Formats: sequence, C-alpha cells, structure tokens
Amino acid sequence: MNWVDVARHWVPRPWRQAVQRWVNLSAVKLREAARRNPLAEVTHSDANPAGCPVRFGIVHNAAQYHAHFVQACLELGVPFRVLDLARSDWLDQVERAGCEVLLVWPDAFLSVWNRMIKERLWVLEEELGYAAVPSSREIWMYEDKRRMVYWLQARQIPHPRTWIFYDPAEAEDFALRCELPVVFKLNFGAAATGVWIVRSRRELVRRVRRAFHRGCVGRGMDRRDREWGAVLLQEYLPGVKEWRLVRIGDSYFGHPKGRRGEFHSGSGVALWDVPEPRHLDFLHRVTEAGGFRSMDVDVFETPDGRFLVNELQAVFGASVAVDQLRVDGRPGRFVRRGEGRWEFEAGDFARNACANERVRDALARGLRRRRAFAEPALSEAGAPPPR
Repeated sequence: MNWVDVARHWVPRPWRQAVQRWVNLSAVKLREAARRNPLAEVTHSDANPAGCPVRFGIVHNAAQYHAHFVQACLELGVPFRVLDLARSDWLDQVERAGCEVLLVWPDAFLSVWNRMIKERLWVLEEELGYAAVPSSREIWMYEDKRRMVYWLQARQIPHPRTWIFYDPAEAEDFALRCELPVVFKLNFGAAATGVWIVRSRRELVRRVRRAFHRGCVGRGMDRRDREWGAVLLQEYLPGVKEWRLVRIGDSYFGHPKGRRGEFHSGSGVALWDVPEPRHLDFLHRVTEAGGFRSMDVDVFETPDGRFLVNELQAVFGASVAVDQLRVDGRPGRFVRRGEGRWEFEAGDFARNACANERVRDALARGLRRRRAFAEPALSEAGAPPPR
C-alpha cells in the first residue's frame, strides 16, 4: 500500500478536497490512475477472431477511463489502436493508425482537455469522415451544463428551472430576490464536485460575485481550473427521487441513484428498483429527440410523478454499480418491441461500463469511415487541387 492508498483510507474526503484548495495534486492523481490501470501499457491489438471488418481507434483518456474500451475490444476479439489526441501530431497519428471507428471516453479531469477532445473529435468526424462512438453530437453536452440546458430548452424537454447569467449586475439582482434555497452549479465537474445547495442570501451573493471576479473551482478539482464570467442557478427540488436511465444502442437500462447527504450524484449508493414502462418511454423520447444511442439521462421524479431531466452524459462511471439494471436480482436490459412494448432480457449487457455494448452497437450498425481520405481544399500554392 503506497501513501496515496493510505491517505484515501484514513483521510476523510472533505479534508482531501480542502487540501487541494492550496496544493495541486493533478499529477499525483494521473500517476495513480495509470498505476491502478492494468491495461495502461496496452496500446494496440491486431487479433481479430471475431472477423471484424474495421479497426477501432480508442481515444486515450488521461484518467485512464479509455481502459473500458480496451478491455471491451480484447473481450470481443476486435482490433484496435489507442490514439492520443492531446499530442501535437494528433492528426497524423490518427491517419496513420488506419482506424475507421473511434471509441471515445471524453475528459472530465480538466476543462481544457474536455474542450480539446470535443474540438478535435469534431474535425475527425465532420471534416474527415470518421465514425465515432459516442458521436460528437452526443459528446457535445458532456460535462457542460450550460450546453445541456440550452438543448433541453430548445427541445422543450422537462427539466428543473434553470437561470444562466453572463451579466454580473443581472446575476446579482436575481441573487438578491430569488427564492431560497437554490442550487449553484459550475459548468464543468462530475459527481457533484461543482454543486452547492445555497440556503443563505449572503452566501449566494458572495458566490455570484466570486464567479465574476476571481472565479470558482470545484471540490477536489485542479485549483488552476477556475470558471469565470458566468453563473448557473437551478431550482431546489426537495423530496425527488433520481433515476439513472441509460440507452446504449437498442439496450435500455435504469435504476435509482441512492442519496448520501444532500446529493444523489457521487453518493456511492445504487438502488435496484425496476424502471416502469413510463420511465423507459421517457428515456426513449429524450434519446430519440437527439438521435442519441449512447446516453445516460439522469431524471428527477417528483412526488407528484413528473419527470425532469437533471443530467445528460454520453458516458458515465460504473465504479459503484457494475450492472445498470436488475430484475429479481438478475442483471439484464430492456428492449423495445413492436407498439412500444418493453421486454426484459437477462444478461451481462452493461459490462465494462457499457463499453462492450457500445462496440456491439457500432458493429451492428456497420459504422465505417465515410471516405478514405480528405481531399485538400487548396494546394500548397493556394490553388485548387488538380482534377
């Protein structure tokens, strides 16, 4: 057991997070993630017992979450290369790898890395024709609460009332008169690290002013990764039950998220109530609205039976719940049959944080690169390329 293991075992999480307000531990966290990943050094495989017609490109994740896709490809017997989009030669690297379908676990460690993967994936998918799972459209909202709210508003999908401000005077005026408590959220951050339930008017005004001056950073996040210039507030909903509803391809899953303290997210508790057809129908409508085939829809169910979308994430961790659905103690999935009828199928469909199911869905859809190479718009001399 090294000193990091000792600290995690003996030092309470709030204390560890408090230390990081003054001490940057990002490098330590990344080294520890690599040490704990038994597949950290696995960068490729040409084994193809499944007879797969394509080679997959697995986008490297600094916190090692791409290991879910590595393990899935090894188990399914399909060839792959691990690609590092953070490198300056990222484009040449991808083109040389000879991959057609990219498997992407976007970044939730630093906001700049989150943007980098989204930006470069968009170029690969939209300009160079690579297929991606999840797609750029699905990843566009990943750990970006403002984008998610804009999409929910545009699609008129029920969600908690949310107010987003870019003008400091407008934000402070709202903070002085809004109903309390209210939820203050950072745009970036997983597992409720950037969420506070604010019950004091004085605290709310202080947080709003800070957001427009020196900026805010989430609990346990890199203290240099500050958010500045915007405020997101959400109505506080007491007594709600939160469901994790998941669609991967044609597989549907769901279970309630347990609560610890004031939050469901990051609670480390999973419950196994079985979603009803109305839950699955709601999940289907939301994902169909966006054309999503890899999406976790975290939903508040109010005491009067309303559904409100709280989060949309193209990928999600599975450190607490290996399964995403259990019926009578059996793991499995729901599939949608004719006329909207839901049928349970027992099986290990959520393996490797649903990475296996994502790969299977890509193969079932026959995803391929749309074109072999990109034709340059101009030659080096600035003239159109010869025909």
